[in-house]
Amino acid sequence: MIDEQKFNRLAPLAYHWAKAQEAFVLKLGVKLAARQRADAEQVGVQEPERVRILVVDRIPLPEDKELADAARHAQIITDSSRAVAIGYAVIIRADSWQNRELLLHQLVHVAQCERSGGLEPFVLEYLSDRNNSAQFSVGSLEDEARNLAREICSGSLAHERRAISVQR
Repeated sequence: MIDEQKFNRLAPLAYHWAKAQEAFVLKLGVKLAARQRADAEQVGVQEPERVRILVVDRIPLPEDKELADAARHAQIITDSSRAVAIGYAVIIRADSWQNRELLLHQLVHVAQCERSGGLEPFVLEYLSDRNNSAQFSVGSLEDEARNLAREICSGSLAHERRAISVQR
């Protein structure tokens, strides 16, 4: 847990970093494909046409050392992170590009950002949720993203298995 004084100092830096990352991805990223758009709608994204995806070799950390250290400590972004959603931007590692559950998880975060009223309130809500979580590496927003992505993927797998057995 980060103390309140440090949290209050770093939260605005986190928002400005997130805003710059989102702008970069919205400029260079690609639109969702048809299935991805359907997934975005299924998890509650209100404006899926605004979402852009950027495939990278590694997820970027903030240049500010203290902010980067805090992100690592809170396990928000680490060297092993495979994806991150920032507003309407989704950054995903190339080796995880085909992982539907991971992308669904990130799309849930996009929907959460919309529900919160935009990037700035979402950044504060997300960081507070992570910082105040009893287990620190999770929180209610992460739980929602993980559970919904798993539920959709397991439902899809069950549906696909039924379709295969009917064909036989």
